[in-house]
Amino acid sequence: MKKILLVIFMAAALAACGTAYNNQLKQVELGMTQQQIVALMGDKYSVVDQKNNGDQTIEYVDKFKNHWFFTFVDGRLNKWYKETEN
Repeated sequence: MKKILLVIFMAAALAACGTAYNNQLKQVELGMTQQQIVALMGDKYSVVDQKNNGDQTIEYVDKFKNHWFFTFVDGRLNKWYKETEN
């Protein structure tokens, strides 16, 4: 019985953790401006790609070492994706 309760407790604890940006990511939509993304996600990001025409990719790293990339084309969010460290 104790093992079952421990398993249930651990499952609930892990489910509660989620990702660091889970609530914010639910609000991200294609077409948002970089200013809107920064207002939503925070200002702790790195610029990882910058094109001459102004297109840009920024990166956020959460506490679980997930790397979230946001690519802007013509000032608007074109795509976003996650990479995880091994």
